[in-house]
Amino acid sequence: MCAVALALLPSPASAAGRAADLAPSPVDFAVLVDESGSLSDPDVAAERAAASLLALGEVSDDSRAAVLGFGSVTGPGQTPVDSVCPLTRLDTLGREQLSSCTAKLHRRSEREGNGTDFPAALAQALSVLAEGADDTPKVVFLLTDGRLDVSDSPAYGSNPASRNVNGRKALAGKVAQARAQKVQIWPLGFGSGVDKRQLDQLAAGGYQSRCADIPSARPAARVTSGSSDVAQVLLAAFAGARCARTTPSRTVGNITSSADLKVTIPSVATDGSLEVVKPDAGAVAVTYYDPLGRKVPPHGRAHGSTFERVGQTGPVEALRIRNPYPGTWRVHVEILGDAAAQRITATAIWQGLLRSYILVDPPAPRAGQRVTARVTLQTRQGVVLTEADQLAGIRVSVRLTGRGFAPRTVSLTDSGKGSDARAHDGEFSARITVPRAATGTLSFVGLMAGEGITGDQRPYVTKVAATGPRLTAAIVLDDHEVNPGGTAAGRIGIRNADSAAHRLRLTWTDGSAYRHLTVRPQSMTVRSGATARVPLRLSFGKDARSGAVPGRLELRDAKTGQVVAQSFVTVKVVPPTGFLDRYATPVGAGSALVLALLTVLALRWQDRRRARDTSDIQLILFRDDTEVSRLRAPTRAGAEFGFALRPVAGGAHRLLLDSSAGRNRVRRSADGGLAVRLADGTRVAIPRGGRTPVSDGLLVGFADRRPAGRSRGTVRTAGGVRVPDRRSGPGGLLRHLQDDAPGPPQPTLTARRSYDDDF
Repeated sequence: MCAVALALLPSPASAAGRAADLAPSPVDFAVLVDESGSLSDPDVAAERAAASLLALGEVSDDSRAAVLGFGSVTGPGQTPVDSVCPLTRLDTLGREQLSSCTAKLHRRSEREGNGTDFPAALAQALSVLAEGADDTPKVVFLLTDGRLDVSDSPAYGSNPASRNVNGRKALAGKVAQARAQKVQIWPLGFGSGVDKRQLDQLAAGGYQSRCADIPSARPAARVTSGSSDVAQVLLAAFAGARCARTTPSRTVGNITSSADLKVTIPSVATDGSLEVVKPDAGAVAVTYYDPLGRKVPPHGRAHGSTFERVGQTGPVEALRIRNPYPGTWRVHVEILGDAAAQRITATAIWQGLLRSYILVDPPAPRAGQRVTARVTLQTRQGVVLTEADQLAGIRVSVRLTGRGFAPRTVSLTDSGKGSDARAHDGEFSARITVPRAATGTLSFVGLMAGEGITGDQRPYVTKVAATGPRLTAAIVLDDHEVNPGGTAAGRIGIRNADSAAHRLRLTWTDGSAYRHLTVRPQSMTVRSGATARVPLRLSFGKDARSGAVPGRLELRDAKTGQVVAQSFVTVKVVPPTGFLDRYATPVGAGSALVLALLTVLALRWQDRRRARDTSDIQLILFRDDTEVSRLRAPTRAGAEFGFALRPVAGGAHRLLLDSSAGRNRVRRSADGGLAVRLADGTRVAIPRGGRTPVSDGLLVGFADRRPAGRSRGTVRTAGGVRVPDRRSGPGGLLRHLQDDAPGPPQPTLTARRSYDDDF
């Protein structure tokens, strides 16, 4: 009797848990820019570009930024801090506003107060950032070419000596306030007058990053020798502060016509921005090309990405990209008109926003039971990370919390060892024991850490089971690759130890919506005490697009909603293979065999043709033992040539070439000699090294300029190279050195079928 009843239900129109809404988290930041009198004009220009770079390169539209210039107060009517750009939301309009207002940064004169009042600048930044939400990360970037100097500021004391001492005390208080308000401090110094130790104290004293376990995300002072590198160094600091990354910048100097600058965006990136620093904005035109060489639009959607270009009229511009195509992008710059040579820099800032999916087996563990936790990472487009370059540097762990025990964290691996079924499939696994003291609700949270990587923390919530489950199951998928219109097969094993039958529902959850997929069966009933094995089928429509389709199969009790079994699944849809793809091995082997046979036949034909060739023959005419005439065969004689025996004055005779119908004809014979057919039809043979009578008192011999090794003593290889034939023995070399002198007959050709039957 059947233990399971199956029902085929329509597939859901969409899957739950879509990652399409995953967006970069906003940050609030203030850029403090030194305006002291020690700055040069190029220093100020570099500071402006750096401040604009951060505003334009930020990847979230909900972030906010402010730019503050600072000096000091040395007399009445002065202010230590200028609000160059108020706190502004970085949507398209806000970015353009900040790109423009940074032009107000300038070097202060003595009348404006041109010292370096760090405490006042930091106090103003903290005040500005206090306007933001408590859960929004807050960051201060400090640009300076020197050190704290309030020696001319009466507010810090009555004399210069005490003023700087009091200034340092005030600064320490503001740094402590920054830590209390959870504000990071990232100082950047440039030039020879920087106090690196003081900047280090600022970075260490402020709040530490939410992703501070990543080295690049720990607040740290950065110092560069000159202002020309300020923008790139500050952008790298900014990337660390917001848990993003930059790619190495590309700089080309002295551009007079055009140039291409190339920067790389990795495959794990989901949001990015290409930044271009150009001193003279009106003299430079910039065009962007994706890794496939396609020119991308300044705004809107194209090729699966969304673009927004800002800052074209300023010294810094940016192309912000959502879902960038991975690979090397080309930034083409062109100098317009008769503009002076330009120094252009291009770089990229990017972030990988990932969503973690977690499951636990068994779904409802008992206290003290060892469970397996599994986590997969997906981009917002539902792509499961499986490639080595995508997962490089990413660490995954799971944290277990609940009542009755302290939280515990376990690292997960994708090594194919222990609890991990397959290596490098993007599924991280580890075993973790539920504490014996655990009661009530358990929460498993997948955690990820990596350079430039951030994401959500989605808990898997379950309850501690009092006893072992009466209904258990396991889901196994055997096929991980299908063609459009194909089906991936698997199986579901179910054991019902309960006293009642259970109706179960199978659903496809998480991952992107996929309307071309149907899961069968979607409903089944398991009788009491039964153990069943149910065929699993994932059927893909004929219009299914190529690529990986990730998701999770869940088997739940239809009455209680309790998860009975669950499994991560990734099926790759691949184009159908053609004839050559299916039969590549036999076709290739057959082709190679035919080619080899054709090669052998061609070589044999060529050898036969060369063996017949008479171009190396010289006929020699003798009267008795005296040579009276010689005749060399034509250069391209082929298999035969004709000759005539002509009398000359004095009763002598000469050999002459003759191509007339009544000629004497000469061919090579198989024994290494010559076969001659005289004009009257008589056939005679001339042995190699011998002579044959052809008329009264006249004999014909021949000399062969072909080395003996050409016909015997060598063997042709498939590559056309002749190598010694072991059958010829040492005598082959001797025959190779023979001259034209007649001697004992020695064959030069290997035996072949006679080819002079037509004589």
